This record gives sequence, C-alpha cells and structure tokens, in this order.
Amino acid sequence: MTRDEMFAYALTRPGAEDSTLHGGRCVRVRGHWIVNDSREAGALALALDHGTVAFLMETEPQTYFQTPHFEGWPAVLVRFAAADDSRLREQIDKAWARRATKAQRKAHGFDG
Repeated sequence: MTRDEMFAYALTRPGAEDSTLHGGRCVRVRGHWIVNDSREAGALALALDHGTVAFLMETEPQTYFQTPHFEGWPAVLVRFAAADDSRLREQIDKAWARRATKAQRKAHGFDG
C-alpha cells in the first residue's frame, strides 16, 4: 500500500475528513486524527489503543514501530510499503472505530 492509498482508504470510512496537523496531511474523525503524516520517511502515524500498539510492535517490528516522540502515546508508526495491505486496512478500521460514534460503529459491525 502506498501513502496515498493509505490516506484514500482512511477517507472511505464514515465521517472521515481530509485535514492537516502540524503542517502535514491527516485524516480526522469527529475532530481526532486517525492517520497522520510522519517525519519518518516511508511511514505514517496511526492512532490505536496502547494494547494494539504494543501487539503490533511485538509481532511485526519491521512494519510497526515508535520513535521517542510517540512513546507512551496511543499511536504507532507504520512503514506502509512493508505492511500487509489487508492487515493495514484492518488497523485503519480499528483507528476509525476508536473515534466513530456508537451508531457508526454498530452500523459497520464494530459492536465491541
């Protein structure tokens, strides 16, 4: 998946809006970013819960990582070219679900 494909997919999620953050591109849901440009070449930031971040970094460290800037935050950097496309879409869906309304989550099968 390319950077542009990652942003394009995130923008297909209900309520997603193209925006900017700190001079870079991001996708927001209800005012909160879910995918954000990164200063790390070949990587984008993805807003996920701490448990998912830890799991991804442990199981796929070649793809999911953090710099000191992100340590302690519910976000992970993803080397989008190295990521499995279907797994990355799943993670974008999780990022969306964290910010979506209860009704949006239910309508799209995210009851949990």
